[in-house]
Amino acid sequence: MPMRDCHFRGLPLLLSFMFFVTLTGCDWATVLGEGKDEDDNNSGEELDPVISQVIGFELGVSSLDMSVPVYREGLGMDVVEETETGTSRRVTLESPGSSFVATLTLIEFTDGLGRNLQDNPGRIVYSTPDAQALANQFANAGGNVTQPPLALPGLGVVGFGRDPDNNLIEFTEVPQVTSPLMSAVGIGVSDLEAARDFYDFRVGLTEQDFRSTERYDEYIMGSDSAGGALSLVLLHWTDDTEQRYRGNETRIRLVSEDPDEVVERTFSEEDGRTQDRDGNRLIIDEDPVDIATP
Repeated sequence: MPMRDCHFRGLPLLLSFMFFVTLTGCDWATVLGEGKDEDDNNSGEELDPVISQVIGFELGVSSLDMSVPVYREGLGMDVVEETETGTSRRVTLESPGSSFVATLTLIEFTDGLGRNLQDNPGRIVYSTPDAQALANQFANAGGNVTQPPLALPGLGVVGFGRDPDNNLIEFTEVPQVTSPLMSAVGIGVSDLEAARDFYDFRVGLTEQDFRSTERYDEYIMGSDSAGGALSLVLLHWTDDTEQRYRGNETRIRLVSEDPDEVVERTFSEEDGRTQDRDGNRLIIDEDPVDIATP
C-alpha cells in the first residue's frame, strides 16, 4: 500500500492485563464523538469524527543481525520484506497466525548519526497459547526473559522480556489463539490525557480501556474493526523513574477512512512531518480504507 512517509507531507509489569482478550472479548461501542481539541495551538477548534486503524509499528534497532532472529525465531514472526534506503536497512515482519494486518519493521540506521535506541518507554505485546513456551523460545533466540510467565489471579499468565535494544516485550497467554501473534504496540507519552485526546480526535482511534497501576497509567486505543485490529497503548510512568518520552525512533503506521484529513490534523509545520505530541512519527496510507465495524 502506498504510504505517506512521516518525513514528508502529501521491570516487569506484574499488573499488566491481557490486551488480546480485552479487545476481542468485549463489544466496545465506537465512541468518536465531537469534542474540543486539547492542543494549545488549536484550542476551541471543533473536529468532526474520523475513523482510523493501526496496522504496523516501526522501531529503530542497533543491529538487524541481532534483532531479527529474536523476533523471527524467538517470537514466531515471518520476514515479509527487506529494503535498503540511503540511510537505513529495514526488515518487516508479521505474525503468520494474525487475522488482521499487524507489521513490525525493524530499522538499522546507516547514516552514521548517533541515536539512543536503548530507552524506549513503550512495549510490544504478544498473545500466545502458551506463554512459558514462547518465553523459552524467546530466550533461546537471544532475548532476555526478565520475568518468567506467572499466573495472576483474574488476569491469566503474563511474562516479560527485553530484546537486544532493551525494548520491553510482553507474553500474554490467550487460549483462544493458535499461535503467537503481535496484538498491541505501546509508546510512552509525556501527557497521558493530551495523548489520548490527540489519538482520538486527531488520528481517529477509539479509547478501548484505561488502566492504572502503582507504576504506570495507560490508555488502550484501537478501532472496532469487524476483523480485529492492532491496538495502540499510550503509557505514562508514574513511579518517579526518569523516562525519555521524546526522541525515540518509533513510528506508527495507520490507515484511515479519510487519510487527507488525518494528515492535515497531525502535520507539524515546525518539524515538517506527521507526528504526535511527543514526536512519534505517523505514517499514513494515502488511500482511503473502509474500516468495517461489527
